[in-house]
Amino acid sequence: MRPINLLFPILFMMFLTSCIPLKDIKYIQPDENLKLNEHGMIEYNRPEYHLQINDVLNIRVSMRKDVELEELKDFTVTTAQTGSGSLNPSSGRGVRIQEDGNIELPRIGEIYLLGLTLKEAREKIQTEFYKIYNEDAVYIETNLPGINFTILGEAGSGNYFVQDYEFSLLEAFAMAGNLTPVADRNNIQILRTTPEGTQRAIVDITKESVMNSEYFWLQPNDIIIVNPRRQKQWGIGINPVQTVSTVFGAATALIGIYFFFKNL
Repeated sequence: MRPINLLFPILFMMFLTSCIPLKDIKYIQPDENLKLNEHGMIEYNRPEYHLQINDVLNIRVSMRKDVELEELKDFTVTTAQTGSGSLNPSSGRGVRIQEDGNIELPRIGEIYLLGLTLKEAREKIQTEFYKIYNEDAVYIETNLPGINFTILGEAGSGNYFVQDYEFSLLEAFAMAGNLTPVADRNNIQILRTTPEGTQRAIVDITKESVMNSEYFWLQPNDIIIVNPRRQKQWGIGINPVQTVSTVFGAATALIGIYFFFKNL
């Protein structure tokens, strides 16, 4: 067979394998594996976050306006209008969980919080706080400042922070400016740190059953990796227009090379 006769089958195969099917691009498509509750609503599986080393807690102390507790001045940054303030007299930015799993509060001392849920940590801090301060005059509230996460790959790569406690994977991609056309939406990789180690999960955001996954909801310090599809590795186009252009260019080059050597 003459070499040029092999050209067209090769180019035809390039065309067939280069286009990305619409089903691999669309988000949240109907899926028989989607789980609904008894009311016909989607079952969400939001896992509770367990506190880790270097997490920062925002601790806010409020007191009645008719109450003045001198000992709270080294505990809070107080605003005169509201009679409330944030913990940490030097910065007002919160308290970090140290390497030993403790936080340290003025007058109270160390409190071990590593591995606790936010609710458990809040209750433990309140218990220790009210051993010293009058529960009827002072209120203490504990929260995480929000969720920080990282996106790498075929999306708006970067570090992000949102002041929210319920934030989904789709919202994260929207915040990052969406995925590129060559992003592999069927194999989104999520790395999640826990007190026991790092978990790795693969989710498919083209299927609506992803909303049943615990990894659909972000947790602090999540890393989201969006790898490219093979079309980007081949560099032969991500849609019919680009594919035709690429195939035509390849055909022109190969024909030119063929006739060049033929005429030598």
